[in-house]
Amino acid sequence: MRMQQAGVIVSDYATLMVEALADNAAPESGAVYAALDMPFAVLVGQISAAHQA
Repeated sequence: MRMQQAGVIVSDYATLMVEALADNAAPESGAVYAALDMPFAVLVGQISAAHQA
């Protein structure tokens, strides 16, 4: 709450990574999601791959 009051934009790491990629269709997106090593990240990578096929 104090950080928000100070003007800091609060986020979570998953949102920031998706924003950094700017597009789940980017060739490096699979490697980023794999590096996150989180169940939801694997799911997002699988969904992205399915949409590219």
